[in-house]
Amino acid sequence: MADTQRLYSAILALLADNTTGAISPQDIRDATETLRNGHGELSITSSAATTIVTQNTWYNVAGTYALTADASNWDMNTNGQLRYIGAAERCIHCALTFSFTGQGNNDVYEWGMGKNGAIVTPSIVRHKLNVGTDTRGSAAHGFTTVVTNDYITIMVRNITDADDPTMVTGNLFVMDMPCGD
Repeated sequence: MADTQRLYSAILALLADNTTGAISPQDIRDATETLRNGHGELSITSSAATTIVTQNTWYNVAGTYALTADASNWDMNTNGQLRYIGAAERCIHCALTFSFTGQGNNDVYEWGMGKNGAIVTPSIVRHKLNVGTDTRGSAAHGFTTVVTNDYITIMVRNITDADDPTMVTGNLFVMDMPCGD
């Protein structure tokens, strides 16, 4: 039988006491699988300008991405999307480090983590590029929950105008853990 992620509350109920001796080796393997942290990581391998059609609108960051070979509970079935493929709902911590340039001067860009195409508000960082050819570096973090097939992306918007930013370097890392359900 395959080891199965379960809800944290199900594991606690299963292991509450063992006076009947009903905890099987499979139950222990399931508990171990549930408590194991999964992770995924994308890095940008080829940068491209992200087309900003409408000012103050969030867009997924353009470019070509690579998934690390040792990802666990995560894959990249669509370029630039870290997709959760685990079985149980999980809490995730997401870390983003990046550098970028812009197309115009005095543009204010906001960057952050997206979940299923919507920005995760607490992850937003804001930068103003006085000169579009300057390169700025930054980091952002976010926390949310995911269920099977939810995906995480890097998102950007220009709140000044429709000038396009380019992520020069970028790394998106996600670690999942059991939620306290």
